[in-house]
Amino acid sequence: MNPFAQAMLWWNGGDLLMPVMLVVAIVLYAILIERTLVLWGARRAERAAELQAQLQRPGDPRWRAWAARFVALAEAEQLTRGFAIIRALTASLPLLGLLGTVTGMVGTFDSLSVGGGHAASRAGAGISLALTATQYGLALAVPAVLWAWLLTRRVEQLVEHRDLVVRQAQTAGT
Repeated sequence: MNPFAQAMLWWNGGDLLMPVMLVVAIVLYAILIERTLVLWGARRAERAAELQAQLQRPGDPRWRAWAARFVALAEAEQLTRGFAIIRALTASLPLLGLLGTVTGMVGTFDSLSVGGGHAASRAGAGISLALTATQYGLALAVPAVLWAWLLTRRVEQLVEHRDLVVRQAQTAGT
């Protein structure tokens, strides 16, 4: 059997849940890509320059500190945008796989209760649905969990860098 036919057999084994999980995964990975581009993009340099400019402006030091906090809060909001939906979509993939497990097991028990000569093949189809949907949900969720962890770590690094810039500007201004 060729690889495409095997993939289609595997895809069909997951029944209706496979396209649902695929849509969830496409949305999830699109958001992950967007966040990656933002967090490793050039905007960080613009924010750091804006923060330093606010801290070095002449005038009341309290005003400069307030302006710097405003820029820092705006940066923090930009950095963490989309993280809640990333967590929700990542958590939904294994749950959809679990739904496939339950659906497949219900189908298995239904086929066993009917009996007859084909009960074993119907039971096998139900177990296949259960295992395929679970496998698909986990295979899509695990890389997303790791990717989200990397993004969270990147945000922590950017916040540490921002705090360092603020401290250096404040000590230079005193």
